[in-house]
Amino acid sequence: MVRLGERIRLLRKSRGLTLAQLEGMCRIHRTTLGRLERGDLGVSAGVLFAVLETLGELADVELLISRPQEPAHRRSIASPVLEQDF
Repeated sequence: MVRLGERIRLLRKSRGLTLAQLEGMCRIHRTTLGRLERGDLGVSAGVLFAVLETLGELADVELLISRPQEPAHRRSIASPVLEQDF
């Protein structure tokens, strides 16, 4: 997480932003932003995604977590429908 924090700090600085300016843009307190930049694991994923979106870097993360649509025949084999007993 430390490397990710360092990357976020570099992105912010490359855009000429201070922590106070980023705080105003994404409405996340600068103390939390500083913790994120230091790699604090206690910072939520929501904060991370909000900061990445504000810095224009969320698209790369979306590519990492998205899954291409599987063909219907593969989907039914890989995840069978379970009977529901209600």
